[in-house]
Amino acid sequence: MSAEETHTSRWWTVPEVLVPFVGLVYSGLYLISVVVPILMAGGASSPFVFILVPFIILFLALGFGVWKRNRFAYVGSIVLSVVFLFLEGSFASDALASPSDYVTFFGVVTVILSLVAVLVYSIAGVRMFWKKPSAIPQRKMMASSGSLALVIVGFIVGALVIGALAGATESRLLGGATGDIAIVSGASNTNNAEFYHPGTYSVAAGTTVSWVNRDGTTHTVTSNVTGSFDSGVMQPGGTYSLKFNTPGTYSYYCTIHPWMKAKVVVTP
Repeated sequence: MSAEETHTSRWWTVPEVLVPFVGLVYSGLYLISVVVPILMAGGASSPFVFILVPFIILFLALGFGVWKRNRFAYVGSIVLSVVFLFLEGSFASDALASPSDYVTFFGVVTVILSLVAVLVYSIAGVRMFWKKPSAIPQRKMMASSGSLALVIVGFIVGALVIGALAGATESRLLGGATGDIAIVSGASNTNNAEFYHPGTYSVAAGTTVSWVNRDGTTHTVTSNVTGSFDSGVMQPGGTYSLKFNTPGTYSYYCTIHPWMKAKVVVTP
């Protein structure tokens, strides 16, 4: 398909326009859903915000550019997809290894596969502008593009089904661990109403409090006061105990996921 043919076609019938546009906008909106709860929890200074906000702006801006069929937007989409997939690697591996945190698992799977689709179809979009019209009939090209899109959707659905089954199994296995305060399943999801259960735990002075990690990924129990107490990295199913001798309010959080906060109230 030539650039001239593209501009005379309805954009929603052209996979080289539709797929990158939807993938970029979806990725931008998903990142917004991650950033907003962090901001609402007072985490405006969080490094996650500084990292993700530029990506949100670029995803949405390039999505608009692709919709307008701007050739430079296609090039930008290729570069942005590669950079984001590279930077997300370490976080993605943790999320994919923790299907019990289904919301995060769902987001990571869909964003990764969406950006793979953006990458593939943006390359096709670049060729659409800079390559001479192909001798292959347009109908055949559309069929090939549609088949590729179907394969990508199949991967997404398959990954989500497998993740749901694995997550249910993981949750059952971790559910047997006991403690006074539980790091809940899917605790790293910023939309959770509660990360540690209970979020406020009251005890008398001299009581030993125990935490158990019922999530499928690592967390910490770290005091807001530097040097006061720190569990270190707690693996799934891991526990941590601490005796509180002095009355007061002890606020703590997870150093890996700073928006996870709770407190222990110690009475005389």
